[in-house]
Amino acid sequence: MKKDNKLKYVGKIGKIILNVLFYTFIAFMLIFSIANIRKKTNAEIPNIFGRGFLSVQSDSMDGNKSDSFKQGDLIFVKMIREKDISKLKIGDIVTFYDKSIKAINTHRIVDIVDDAFITQGDNVKPTYVPGGSNDPSRYEVISANEIIARHTSTWKGAGTKLDYIQDPKGGFALVIVLPTAILFAIELFILIRSIMKMNREKLEAKHAEELIASEEELQKRLDAEREAMRQELLKELQKEEVSNNKD
Repeated sequence: MKKDNKLKYVGKIGKIILNVLFYTFIAFMLIFSIANIRKKTNAEIPNIFGRGFLSVQSDSMDGNKSDSFKQGDLIFVKMIREKDISKLKIGDIVTFYDKSIKAINTHRIVDIVDDAFITQGDNVKPTYVPGGSNDPSRYEVISANEIIARHTSTWKGAGTKLDYIQDPKGGFALVIVLPTAILFAIELFILIRSIMKMNREKLEAKHAEELIASEEELQKRLDAEREAMRQELLKELQKEEVSNNKD
């Protein structure tokens, strides 16, 4: 008995853990999908509620600063609003659409001149010197309205994994489709088993009710037959008593 209770307890815990993993995965994929659906052009960042993420595609920010990041990392950014522009300062890392490479780029602000922001990657040499003689090909000059987001944090190595997952020919089927199909199949199996259990319990309850009703009906018949036999026996006794009295 104790062993059966233990198995039931373990089964319930396993089911709860499975459900948590399943719905956490579904929620993550939903957020990820919504963020990518909102992205309409290559000049936009996948984001939701003003928070976005980008896979690092080059080593231009591979430096020795605490917030430097490498190719293959995943960076998280906060979308820039107009009122946030005035708060940007030298040292901040910003994301912008780089017209020279026709793609999203993320570099550090190394100087602010009037209304223009000078940006450069941590790994780009020579390093930009404010007010000095600098090679224009080694830094970018961007306006305030070209800044899309500000870097907030980095997840080391996760960018490579994200790229793999997003690749239809790579890990999308293996990481997304297959686990979803397996989890769905497990949930479907659990649902079917639960329905079958409920139907079995209803059928057993119905049979039990029918059995009780049959037993009650049988008991009524037996009681009726006993009563009839008793009445018949009383009549016979009464007849014998009348016959004896006549004699």
